[in-house]
Amino acid sequence: MKNTFHIISFFKKNLIEIPCTEKDDADYSAGDVIIYRDDEGSEDAGKINYIGPASDAEKLMKNACVLRKATSHDLQKIESHEERKAEAVMMCCDKVTELNLNMHVFDASFSFDGKRLAFLFTADERVDFRELVKILAGAFKKQIHLHQVGPRDRARMLATCGKCGKRVCCKSWMDKLLSITMEMVRVQGLEGKGGSKLSGVCGKLLCCLRFEVEEYNRMREGLPEIGSIVATKDNEAEVIGLDVLNRKVKIITREGQFMVIEDKEIKKVISTPTGGRKQAAESVDSEPELI
Repeated sequence: MKNTFHIISFFKKNLIEIPCTEKDDADYSAGDVIIYRDDEGSEDAGKINYIGPASDAEKLMKNACVLRKATSHDLQKIESHEERKAEAVMMCCDKVTELNLNMHVFDASFSFDGKRLAFLFTADERVDFRELVKILAGAFKKQIHLHQVGPRDRARMLATCGKCGKRVCCKSWMDKLLSITMEMVRVQGLEGKGGSKLSGVCGKLLCCLRFEVEEYNRMREGLPEIGSIVATKDNEAEVIGLDVLNRKVKIITREGQFMVIEDKEIKKVISTPTGGRKQAAESVDSEPELI
């Protein structure tokens, strides 16, 4: 399988893939700033993230090619574009306010040839920005692009460090943003931690919640589900918590006594969560319902 360049585009602010020849593989390496020609024939700049097999057909630009490593003149041109983008964002934000549009513009980028100018924004709903595009095109004398992104994409572009103190995963090594669900939180027994501890800088569930789910699922094998009624050496009890890593089970007995036992102390599972909580409530009588 032929390798491809995995490139972070300076203009589009996304990851793209460009076919790589054997000669290219030898001449370029990760971290190189390069000039490439895209599928539309326009020249743009980017940085090689790594060289390896194609990972996403949607990102592969089949007719694109890497032209050269950026020269000192190219780098000077890129730096000039970077210096101008803060002013562009400020002007765009002013126009957004004048037009009373419900959108937050947070970044801008110039194409390498300087003919195109793209703005990135977040919004809670679809925004009609046609009038804004006309005003910006007249002000900058360039082709204007406006791209709406989600909060996770915004964090990927702007954030530096996560709660762990390291560079956020979505920016340092992840090729694509995968979905994170509350089921992954429940599998790891973290649902009681609170939203602020489970959320990343984007305000969404932490990407790292996905990394250990498979291992937790494996380690949960043989453990009873929360809400199950189990039989121990001395009595019957309801499972109200699990310590998956240490294979311990928190239970409440018929007498209302809370205990933490090892999984091997459970003789059998009498019932699963379906109907299990009802049986436990009847056996405890006046005890409050467990949550």
